[in-house]
Amino acid sequence: MVQNGGTLFRMTTGSGLRELKRERALAALSRAAISLATEGGGPDTVTVDAIAERAEVSRRTFFNYFPTKEAAFTWPLHSTAARFAAALAARPDGEPIWDVVQHAIEATLTSPETDLALVAAAEALVAAAPTLVLAHDWKSHGRHPLEDVIRDLNAEFARRLPGGLADDVYGQLVVECSSTALRVAARVCAQRGGDPLPHIASVVDMLRGGIRPAQP
Repeated sequence: MVQNGGTLFRMTTGSGLRELKRERALAALSRAAISLATEGGGPDTVTVDAIAERAEVSRRTFFNYFPTKEAAFTWPLHSTAARFAAALAARPDGEPIWDVVQHAIEATLTSPETDLALVAAAEALVAAAPTLVLAHDWKSHGRHPLEDVIRDLNAEFARRLPGGLADDVYGQLVVECSSTALRVAARVCAQRGGDPLPHIASVVDMLRGGIRPAQP
């Protein structure tokens, strides 16, 4: 669970009906926000009232789920990253690090809770307006919206990497490249369609061969 500006973002990693309903409501509001921004002149032209109308809910209901409209635009990225962190933590101890990454990406992107098209649309929106990913937390308490997830990722990789590797350049590359691999794999899967597993394997295989600990 990730706290943002008074609204609790509950990332559904279990099968509880209440959490599933909440996840679907968050996705519907986010989809409405992103579609309005894509159809119009970008996120600045979209209002909360328009999002609520598109999603067929009240303005009050919108704020039951999101603290700001910016949070609705970036929610697919946040929820996918949180699901990835949970999938990493669920992998068995002792598994080779790139196997961990590949299986975690597979679990994340093949989950019925992950809408690849919505994630890709959110990525495109943020690429066009890079400050969007920070905007809603600047309005609340000045924290990066992915800060908690990033901390979880760092902690999980630190636990899995042997010796001092977690603290050196290799450890930093593993964390950063794994996050990038998740985003690239999501984009490729959305663009190419079909079975996502070969696309994911292709992305991770490039990392397997190119990133290794420095020799002493």
